Amino acid sequence: MFDLSRAIALWRLECLRAGITSPEVLDELESHLREELEQQSTSGTISQKSFDVAVQNLGKTGALRNEFRKINRRPTAVERLMIGICVILVAFIILLSGVTVLLCYARWPERLVAATAVASILIVAFGWKRVVLFLPVISHSGARWAAGLACIASGFILSSSFCNYILPHFESGPDHQLPAIGPWAVLMIAVFSCAGIGLLMSERERRMWGLAKPSNMEPKNEG
Repeated sequence: MFDLSRAIALWRLECLRAGITSPEVLDELESHLREELEQQSTSGTISQKSFDVAVQNLGKTGALRNEFRKINRRPTAVERLMIGICVILVAFIILLSGVTVLLCYARWPERLVAATAVASILIVAFGWKRVVLFLPVISHSGARWAAGLACIASGFILSSSFCNYILPHFESGPDHQLPAIGPWAVLMIAVFSCAGIGLLMSERERRMWGLAKPSNMEPKNEG
């Protein structure tokens, strides 16, 4: 009986011998191969013949190495510039947030609450990729977009409700200064937006960006 897992594991070893050593590239190629198998399989059963045809359609390993070499390339000057700009903007946001917390809030407990909210937002912004690993992969494109956009919209709805119904109870003074818990409204947007972006990504996109769980396709040793 044809063993698909073992066949894919042996195919990955052939790719390794051909010079495709990046786990991200191998996972991406395996995703393409499985999609090709799903298109060929009408009865749900995959045979050795259909597997060989799928491998041929995917291309020879030498051609695949050239096609996916761009994944292992070094960042270009433009990409480095974009990364540098992002770093500067994040540093600027941190500086403004720190100044705002110090100037707008006189008491240290309030400063601590606001600063914790800012720190939590930054943690979400920098660590959201790790959360994507635990999000479900939605295969259907329409359902994936619906779930992702609904998740993003939920963040804005919850944040708006928080500002309209909860924050007013904490306002004090004649100038109605923003309470220390105010920045936590932005955290809701950050969390749900990051989760929504993760839900919008297909399995292929997650593998391409290294956000998918590595597949365990090593062949079993037969002794």
